[in-house]
Amino acid sequence: MAVVSGGPPPTVYLHIGAPKSGTTFLQGLLWKNAEALSEAGVFLPGGSFGAQVRATRDLRGLEPEPDEPGPGWDGSWDLLAGEVKASRHRVAVFSHEVLCAVDAEGAERAVRSLAPCEVHIVYSARALHGLLPSEWQEYVKHRFHYDFEHWLREVIDGPRDAGAAEWFWRVHDIPEVLGRWAPHVPPERVHVLTMPGPGAPRERLWERFAGLVGVDPAVADPAGARANASLSWTETELLRKVNGAVDEDAPMWLYHRLVTDLLALQVLPGLGEPGRVPLPPGRHGWAADKARELTAAIRSAGYHVVGDLSELLTAEPLGAEEPATPPADAELLDAAAHTIVGLLDRVSALRREVGKLRNEQREQRETALPKLMARRLSERNETVWRLRVGYWHLVERLKGIEVPPEPAPEAQGETAGETAGRPPRPVLSPRAPTR
Repeated sequence: MAVVSGGPPPTVYLHIGAPKSGTTFLQGLLWKNAEALSEAGVFLPGGSFGAQVRATRDLRGLEPEPDEPGPGWDGSWDLLAGEVKASRHRVAVFSHEVLCAVDAEGAERAVRSLAPCEVHIVYSARALHGLLPSEWQEYVKHRFHYDFEHWLREVIDGPRDAGAAEWFWRVHDIPEVLGRWAPHVPPERVHVLTMPGPGAPRERLWERFAGLVGVDPAVADPAGARANASLSWTETELLRKVNGAVDEDAPMWLYHRLVTDLLALQVLPGLGEPGRVPLPPGRHGWAADKARELTAAIRSAGYHVVGDLSELLTAEPLGAEEPATPPADAELLDAAAHTIVGLLDRVSALRREVGKLRNEQREQRETALPKLMARRLSERNETVWRLRVGYWHLVERLKGIEVPPEPAPEAQGETAGETAGRPPRPVLSPRAPTR
């Protein structure tokens, strides 16, 4: 929880995106190490990534779908802005990859709501040769069911305000995106963070980000940070076929929970034949020309570059000009079979969890409320537990049963149920995490 400070307000770094440029890795690392970062003076407002997602939706003016479960987000941005201004930390970091999709009015509101804090804008950028295939995969994870060639025609050859091109350029046209923020933040406080090329250690991106916000990279351990699950070409094609079979009337929030979050992010990765989706050879020249155009615009605007703009010009490795062959039906069938087995494993685990919860619920119904409350309290408080054991001993002695003495404190490393003279301590069944 933010604490009111008598000192100056924190410097705010709004990490606005872009999608598919290492943002998931950075966000996972930030939240996994939130406590250590807080001790180092870095505040993550909202208390969770979900809270920052809701604040971004509020800033963008989005409306919930009908019957969409979960909390709403009206007023979420102003709530987080208030937390930031009341914080006693040196730095505050807000990171969500689609913050770069806000319009000019949303950008102005964001900066104004954080006054008198000094606001910095951080935009992660990635070379187009890797970005284009990765973005097509992301579209497929969000219900798109056209192949890569069709998607490329919409993005590159079609009008920029229609089809897949509308969203792609809204978040990846660097001069346009940063131009919506530039009127409210001086250019030296607009930072373009380049994503290291293939083969570079992934912690390099964190080292650059940490250096920008003024924190020792060693404060956070990148080993356990989650990166966005990448699908092979086979897995992407299988997911595309699933999208074609999904009922068109199914709401997007339900699709995201079942297909995006479960199938695409948890079950599918690693089940299909390995092999990334390649950019077709005929598109390499366009990608190289566009990358030079974007980097020139960054230089001319005077934005601060964290990393090296040459990383945005990186071409495909040798041999990439060779035509790639889409996965065959046999490969898709094999991946589908393994996917079914993975889903059955999930169903089995959920059935076990439901069984545990039902047993606990039945136990609660059959146990008198005072006894249940005493049991629950004793599981969380050592003093209450000892009082409960003492009461049990007294009852046994009144029955004429001699109870062995409590073991010495140094002998209490035994497991519950094995310690002489003490009933096994009840253990709560694990509950499924709430989103």
